Amino acid sequence: MASNTLLNLANLSPEASIVLCSATTKPTPSRTALASELAAQVRDWDRLIETARSHAVLPLVHRYLKLECSTAVPQEGASRLTTEWQFIALYNRHLAAELVRLLALLKAAGVAAVAFKGPVLAAMAYGSIELRQFSDLDILVRQSDLPRVAEILTAERYLSPHTRREGLATGYFQESEDAFFAAGGMGAVDVHWKVTPRSFRFAPDEEAFWHRAQTVDLEFGTVTAIAPEDMLLYLCVHAAKHGWVALGGICDVAETIRARPAIDLRAILDQATTLGSRRMFLTGILLAHELAGAPVDPDVVAIARRDRAVESLARRVASQLFSGSGPGRSQFDPWAVPIRSIESMRARTRYVVRRMLAPTMGDYELVQLPASLFPLYWVIRPFRMAVQYGPRLFRSSSNSPNA
Repeated sequence: MASNTLLNLANLSPEASIVLCSATTKPTPSRTALASELAAQVRDWDRLIETARSHAVLPLVHRYLKLECSTAVPQEGASRLTTEWQFIALYNRHLAAELVRLLALLKAAGVAAVAFKGPVLAAMAYGSIELRQFSDLDILVRQSDLPRVAEILTAERYLSPHTRREGLATGYFQESEDAFFAAGGMGAVDVHWKVTPRSFRFAPDEEAFWHRAQTVDLEFGTVTAIAPEDMLLYLCVHAAKHGWVALGGICDVAETIRARPAIDLRAILDQATTLGSRRMFLTGILLAHELAGAPVDPDVVAIARRDRAVESLARRVASQLFSGSGPGRSQFDPWAVPIRSIESMRARTRYVVRRMLAPTMGDYELVQLPASLFPLYWVIRPFRMAVQYGPRLFRSSSNSPNA
């Protein structure tokens, strides 16, 4: 049950409250009683469905309300929820089958690949590929295999927006992944050679992922996936990088812990401390415990609560979780949580500088320079950013009430 420690639940709409209450695989009598009470207060089931979908928890909400609160939910609302869930379930099954098929093709070609997030996280943490909402597939390969992977995916009618692939192979640019989109819009594959970009290197390195990888049964076949311990720390780092903008990211952490009662959070905390991601990990643990009811060791919760920076960051995330994009938001809000998640000033400075100035494939495809002149991209990028974002920032400041 979500507590009032980080978020004043009285400030939430009935629609947001019931989404928060029912986004779990673990029913409890008190949670069910509250969800039933809230269901009677909901006046806009379309709004509830959109809230659940935008936070990537619609399958959880549908399952909880159907199994635990069926008499409290009006038939029309229940039917709409079921229809939306059926679309998600069918899409998830398609992606899971596609992951098995594509990894088999890569294996036959001698390319090793490890899956993470997507259907493997659904199976490992939620117990079913139909209970986690996801939109694409993520696989990790070695950088030396990128040309072969691109060749195989292209032959399978997956297309990448990158028009000059040789730039990716240099390893000079910010990108740590390459997205391939299926013909007809039926899914996408994010091919990673690094699990996080250079500007945000706070997760275990890729060799650790390879070394500790495990097999996961996806019903359509068995695939290799990163270990739950690596997944948990990665989830916290990944969500921090994106600002913890959706409840689904918090539920991923909570369900990973719930599915592995014996998981050693202290050992992962020690690893996170070594990697510089202690604050990110503790923030994720605190959010998962307070908002999603994750069964966390009280000593670990106490460590998180005693850290003022963690407590403040978790409170900020929780307070903005259902606030939408109101007038108080600015163009720089997506930067706030990642910056505050980084502990040392040196690492913060490096993150800001690299995110703003480090060359990307967008710069390379705009102006194609030979490798000997790649350092010039550090000059080209600021001008490109000024042209791309300058007018938007100017309009934002002009529309500010204090302008």
